Order: sequence, then structure tokens, then C-alpha cells
Amino acid sequence: MNTSPEPERLDLTACARLLGVRRYSLKRIAKRGLFAAPAGTEQGRPYWHETTVLTWAAEKVPQLADRIPLRYWPNATEPAPYLGAVRLTNAVAVGWRAAPGPLWTIWTAPGHPGWRHRDQALAELPDAAAFAVVSGQFGIDGPSLDTYTPADLEAKSRGLRWSKLSQIIGQPMPYWPYMLRIPELLEAWRPGALAVLAAAIPDLDTTPLLRLAACLDDDSPAQRVLVHQARLFQLSSTRYAEQDLKILAEILDADYNTTPDTTVVAATPMPVPAVDRDDLDEGLRRAGWLDILARTDTLAVQCVEEVMKWDGGDPFPHSQLEAIDPGDGPHAAEWAQRLLPHPGPHTAAIRILDPDDSAVETLIDPATDAPVVRTKDGKLHAAVPQRLPATSPLTEVVLDEPIWVRVADGTLYLAPLHSYYGLSWGYGGSGPGSLALLIDRLLADVNCIPADGVNGAAPGLEKLTETDWPKGTILTRPQMEAARDGRPYPAGDDAS
Repeated sequence: MNTSPEPERLDLTACARLLGVRRYSLKRIAKRGLFAAPAGTEQGRPYWHETTVLTWAAEKVPQLADRIPLRYWPNATEPAPYLGAVRLTNAVAVGWRAAPGPLWTIWTAPGHPGWRHRDQALAELPDAAAFAVVSGQFGIDGPSLDTYTPADLEAKSRGLRWSKLSQIIGQPMPYWPYMLRIPELLEAWRPGALAVLAAAIPDLDTTPLLRLAACLDDDSPAQRVLVHQARLFQLSSTRYAEQDLKILAEILDADYNTTPDTTVVAATPMPVPAVDRDDLDEGLRRAGWLDILARTDTLAVQCVEEVMKWDGGDPFPHSQLEAIDPGDGPHAAEWAQRLLPHPGPHTAAIRILDPDDSAVETLIDPATDAPVVRTKDGKLHAAVPQRLPATSPLTEVVLDEPIWVRVADGTLYLAPLHSYYGLSWGYGGSGPGSLALLIDRLLADVNCIPADGVNGAAPGLEKLTETDWPKGTILTRPQMEAARDGRPYPAGDDAS
């Protein structure tokens, strides 16, 4: 038994308002028996439902098509004429002349999710009766859609099925995986065309990496890491495209899909040899990036910027940055006093610290060779090493902002930082967990890799770093070893 509530009842005035026409004109059409059949009468007057009125308008009054949501458009009885492709800002429109009017599908380019240039699209496609924006996600029977009508571009309508577009144009809809939405491919496509094999758009820009690699000696560490990184970028986007096609195939083959012939794949990704981050020896990776970070050309800067977007600079000897006020405590002052003027021109490493070239001084930490810049406010912005170059064991950890470590020969260092994980203390969370892991590793090997996670330290060290110590507290090696071994330890020294 159907218990759904009846849709809202519309009188003739409400119908005219819905369609954006004069009541007098609609009344005249109704008197001639040309309007949609009423759903019933109320107090002797006919009434209609919205669905009936909009379906009638889409079929009978093409002039109103730009007001009618696509879900009400009639199914085609024959293939609609193809209108071709038009480039928009960060998107391509592909269109058909459906019975109610021109229908344009909008394919946004990778890196530009959502359709943010509606006014421009309307200006470039003035005859459009409807737009369907194809997202990078999937619905129950195909790609997800957001639909608009030119009469109200702000009124986005969700939930239109992909199969309905196919039914409106009377033929299968072409599909481009998100990472293959290359304008030239969409412009070249025609109904009935076979799928083309094309390279997916890389997640990040491979151009500077490959250009710099072409300028370097064959098989040098820097050239090898650049080509390797470019292939990582390319493989990632290729796998995204392959995953899109796999999901689409599963949807079209699903038992619940009663319209499997709604889609034709327009492009498939070129295969890329499998590559992994660890295919290159860590020593070679770091040597290659050291060479690139020391370069002064703009290509090197662009390469470093792209890798920072990729993994935060994981292969670099120093990737995270810290802002340090030399007047903020004795440890900051001690560290700042040993800095030396940076010799020579600005390198790619310094450009990352000072991208707009606004620093008043460029420096270097002689203990780590990490670059430092001084800004107009007097603060020092330092690249933090991922490993300590120390030759003597850890003696203390200073809980400050930033956190410092000291070794047996007296040298003070910024606490090593992984490209992703940060360090902190005083609560039960990821920062104290990473600090506990770093201490655990430094106690065993002062040249260890940084904390690349938030778990894994001895429980006693986790409890130690979760304690809300005052800022400036110094944790000594005996304290940290006792915590690691589960033994009682004395309170920390407050250095503030």
C-alpha cells in the first residue's frame, strides 16, 4: 500500500509561476485542452502536481527548456545531434542538441574540482538549455552529476542518474576518467569513436623534473632521483584513472543496473612501469636531492616545490621549517649565536625558506649545513634536519618551542623532524607519541631516522612525553633511560 503523501497541489496561478509565464497565457492553453491533464479537482477547480507540469513543459514547450530540470526532460527517440566540445576555464563542455534544447556536460580538469566559472560558461554557451557537471565521484549507475539550468545557475540539482543523460541524448554517454580529462582528448572525440590510449595527467607537474634531468649528466644521482620522482607522479595518476574505470565497470555490470549500455569509455590510461619510493637506495636519493637543493637555478626551485607538495620533502635532508625567536630563551640564543653568513648565491633550499626573497639575511647552521633566513621581525626561519650529524650520544632533550636536543660533546640541535610528523608534549596525542618515538630512537642511535609515526615507543617514554612539563624542562638521559626501561625517574629540570 502506497502511503507517500500527495505532492503539493498547484492551481493555475502556481503553475504559471512555476513555468515563468503569464497566467492568462496558460489559462488560454488550458482552455484549448493543450495543457497537462490536471491531477484532480478541489472545490470544483482543477489542480496539478509539479512533476506533471514540468514534464509537460519539457516535452511540449522547448522555449521553456532552460527552466526545466534535466530529470523532467523526455527520453530521445533517436540519437541527438552532437554539438562538439568547447573549452571553458579549467573545464571542457561537450554538448548535444536534445529535443528540449542544447545539453552541455561540463568536464572539470584535474586540480579544479567543481564548476566555478558558471557565468563564463553561460557567456560562451549562450544557447545552452541545461548543464550537467560530471564530478570525479560515482553514483548508483555511473558518474555523479550536478545539474543546472541557465535560468538559475545557483540552483544546483543533485541526484540525476547518469543513465538519464544517455536516455535524453538517445545514445551512450562518453566517459573520461578524472585524470584523463585532457582538453585535446575531449575536443577530438566523436560519437562512435574507439577509446584512445593516453598518458594520464600527473598528480603534480613533472615538467621541471624532466627538464632538469635532461640538463644533468646521465646516471648521476640527481638525474636518477628526478626521473624516479617523475615516474612516481605519473604512476599515481595512472592508477587513479585505472581505478575510475574499474569502479565504472563494476557499476555497469552490477545486477541492480538495468541500463548497462549507457556509457562508452572515451580514453584509457597508458601503462606505466611499476615504481616504488624505495626502488632507489636511500643514500643515492639523499645525495641526489642534496645536489638539487644546492643548485641556484629556477628549475631546481620548481623541482623542490613539487616534491614538497608530494610528500613534504621526505627525501630531503631537511624538509620541515621552524620559526625561532633568538630572544626566546637561552637555547634559542645559544643556537642563533653559532649561525654563519651563507656563502654564495641563494640555493633552492633557501628559496623554500624565503620564496618571495624578502629575508634580510641568509645564514647557515655550521653544525648541520641547514639553511636559515632572518626576516624583518628578527625571527629566524630554519630548515630542520631529519637526522643529526652528531658523533656523540644524546644527553638531554629540552621541552621548548621548538624542542631541542643536546649531545655529549655539548652541541645543541633542533630536534630532528620527519617531513610529516611534528613533536610536542603534555597531552595524550600524536605529537607526544612522535616525541616519545624519537627519544626511543635517539637513545639507541643518535643518527637515527626521525619519528615517522606516533606509536612504537616504550610505554614509559610515552607516559613521560604525555606529562605536562613546564616549558623549558630538560629531560636528562638518565631520566629518559629510566622511563624507557619502566624504572622510576626523578622530575625534570626546569630551565626556564
